[in-house]
Amino acid sequence: GWYFAGDGAKLDTDGDLWVLGRVDDVMNVSGHRISTAEVESALVGHPSVAEAAVVGATDPTTGQGIVAFVILTGSTTPDDTLVDTLKAEVSKQISPIAKPREIHIVPELPKTRSGKIMRRLL
Repeated sequence: GWYFAGDGAKLDTDGDLWVLGRVDDVMNVSGHRISTAEVESALVGHPSVAEAAVVGATDPTTGQGIVAFVILTGSTTPDDTLVDTLKAEVSKQISPIAKPREIHIVPELPKTRSGKIMRRLL
């Protein structure tokens, strides 16, 4: 009795609904199908991250490697340990296989007029 639009979402503890993105947007890392929305959700779950986008990049060993682009919250100052902390958070929430190969801290993400992230430009 439910209509499935193909978008993933989560309900947070405040009762807010967060649309995470397409559930069919997956990467193949060492034979494991990992959703970009799942990794993005794990990154945004960290208090230092305001927004995140994840893409699969060609990797000679694993087929695809996860590359993340994050925008930090206004109160966060990046330091040498932040990227390692974010990788550990994804590893803990999902699995070590989902840990991003690279995390880039960026000031903004490329978006369409409707606000969707243009992953092809990342």
